[in-house]
Amino acid sequence: MNIAFPLCKKPFSILLLTIFLSTSSFSQHYVAKDVKVTILSTMLAQQGIGEWGFSALIEVDSNKLLFDAGGRERTVLENAKELNIDLSTVPTLVLSHWHDDHTKGWLTLRKAMVSVAPTALSKTHVAKVFFDVRFSNDGKDSSSRKKDSTAYVYTGGKIIEHRFFEEILPGVYVTGNVPRVYNEKNYYPEAKLKSADNHFIEDNIPDDMSLVIATKEGLVLISGCGHAGIINTITHINKNLAGQSVIAAIGGFHLLKSSDEQIQWTADNLKKAGVKYFMGAHCTGIDAVYQIRNYLSLKRGDCVVGSVGDTFDIHNGFTCGDLNR
Repeated sequence: MNIAFPLCKKPFSILLLTIFLSTSSFSQHYVAKDVKVTILSTMLAQQGIGEWGFSALIEVDSNKLLFDAGGRERTVLENAKELNIDLSTVPTLVLSHWHDDHTKGWLTLRKAMVSVAPTALSKTHVAKVFFDVRFSNDGKDSSSRKKDSTAYVYTGGKIIEHRFFEEILPGVYVTGNVPRVYNEKNYYPEAKLKSADNHFIEDNIPDDMSLVIATKEGLVLISGCGHAGIINTITHINKNLAGQSVIAAIGGFHLLKSSDEQIQWTADNLKKAGVKYFMGAHCTGIDAVYQIRNYLSLKRGDCVVGSVGDTFDIHNGFTCGDLNR
């Protein structure tokens, strides 16, 4: 069930509505025939603008959605234009978590597209806790996502919050909040949250949310930073889409400061999950990608460093420039 916030000019408190949904293993009804992923924001770029951020256009049969909005306000707009991608035809946006390098273009994109097509980027999906105020180590608070959300709703946009694993389009799922079964601490302790009893606690980015696409060949995982941990995320996926192999993992996985032992453990579990294609973009780390390629015994073209303009097609794998192979 999707619950959308209506257009209104009421206090932001309406955006803090918590959606409690029952969860169980899904009976998979729809399997996508065609899937294409195009990278619109990451550091490496042979075309367009490189930046510390992430965004990707996801095309699943006749549906399109944007996953994350880049680290600067206009990067995704400029890169889409250079790649001849028309974002006015994309109605849905998924934001993987609250960090600026994934959300900075959110309002800019919506405002640029709404005059062309009112439905463009008019629905935004986030996980529970996305809008919670964060506090720096010196006690200063940041409510930037709340402010962005209010402005977004004023444009006619609708925000849908997910706590649990849920289908948002035929064959397309969001993970909601990912349980931390394994100690994959793929984040830096740079911010604090306030607990229910008003104490500061570590912000382990509980709103980290990934996207999953069901295909005949297997599942395709799209991640922004993977702060919840890629293996925790896959474990969560397996509980909800039992019996399906994760054949492709694409996006940021925050392995750049992981030890060799951690990367080996990650690779071992990726192999168990059935991963045949791996693209490490954004915060994954170039060396980590090469280590995973070696541990999984993947071909050069099947395990790559993500670059602006690179694509993944469920039938043909990756199409990349020479630089990032």
